[in-house]
Amino acid sequence: MKYKYVTIASIIVASVLMGGCSSKSSQYVLFNDKSIDAVTPEMKQGQAMNTNLAISDNYEYKLIPNNRLSILVYNHPELSTRDVRAQVSPADERGALIAKDGTINIPLVGVVRIAGLSAREAGDLLSREYARYVKNAHVTLEVLNKRVYVLGEVRTPGRVNIIEDTSNVLEAISSSGGMTDFAARNNIQIIRGTQSKPIVKTINLTKVSSLGYGNLTLQPNDVIYVLPSKLRQRNMAIAEALPGINIVQSILGALFTGKQLTNTRIFNVNDFTNFQQ
Repeated sequence: MKYKYVTIASIIVASVLMGGCSSKSSQYVLFNDKSIDAVTPEMKQGQAMNTNLAISDNYEYKLIPNNRLSILVYNHPELSTRDVRAQVSPADERGALIAKDGTINIPLVGVVRIAGLSAREAGDLLSREYARYVKNAHVTLEVLNKRVYVLGEVRTPGRVNIIEDTSNVLEAISSSGGMTDFAARNNIQIIRGTQSKPIVKTINLTKVSSLGYGNLTLQPNDVIYVLPSKLRQRNMAIAEALPGINIVQSILGALFTGKQLTNTRIFNVNDFTNFQQ
């Protein structure tokens, strides 16, 4: 009888705790703000590619402040950043840094504004600037710190460096160790844009139609968020509720044990004597 009451009480407590934890476990889902979903509601339905996320074949990455550039001036290694020291230095210290105002300070030429230009356009600009001082100046640029960020249900979430102007969702997830067993493979979000105007697109990797070029192509600074499955959220709610259930079981167990001890008749020596006779 004791265990019956304990079990019933545990079920009641579990229901209450899990109901209270449901709001907390929902916080595990990042970017769950409905205002973000309202930015591009058509994307949430997995429909056709939105022009804001579409990437044409002639897409070129535009330089932004805090980009680090590898600069190569042909036949003038003294003006280039691709020397031996650049190869052995930490990645965050290599190359020339674009300042917050969008300018770069390079030898001989000085300060030049290049933010907003592609690497090819910036190379042409610097070639013209260097042509005033050296003959046959030809400059090529490469961005050293282009990256995307992978969050959520992957084995090693974090920053993934990319080389090309564009990358691929599958490449980024693979570089993060692949998805966990609790990943919602039909609910992978690509977040792009600014904090005030984010653009969100949902990818369903369980459908072959999602493997199209435009669906999976990324740009530098994109965020890939692999959402947790409903099973993961339920498991979290149960894990949060178990300590409370165990405490209630202990308390109720102690109470019923005490009651049983109180109702138990005290051992009498005379009863044992009469039994022997």
